[in-house]
Amino acid sequence: MCGQAPVVKPGRTIMRTVTVAHSRLKTPVNMASRPARVGMSERTFGRRFREQTGTTPLQWLLRARVRRAQYLLENSDHPVERIARQAGFGSPTAFRERFRRVVGTTPQSYRAAFHGRNARNATSNAVPAVRPRGRP
Repeated sequence: MCGQAPVVKPGRTIMRTVTVAHSRLKTPVNMASRPARVGMSERTFGRRFREQTGTTPLQWLLRARVRRAQYLLENSDHPVERIARQAGFGSPTAFRERFRRVVGTTPQSYRAAFHGRNARNATSNAVPAVRPRGRP
């Protein structure tokens, strides 16, 4: 028994990989090294990852970075170059190209359409303040 590899629970292993990668979006994540770290061949890891997420590890990582960038574009006034870094893209050019491919528009156009949307929705759905009687 001491010469055998540990039994790997694929579901937990893949989800742990996703969790680790998601928590480190702005840092370089080497998805190619993940299979060896979890005791799987690259091919098995890729198959299991696709079964559980519906995409390849690299495509998942790129889409997660785009989602992070969308959040930052909606909720911050940071320049696109800073958002590219915060979302983990190597350059603003790579970020713009990937963003356009995934979202279908440029980061600037996306920001113009969605920036502050959450704040406007919260304000428009707010219950009007009522002053208690007898107080000015």
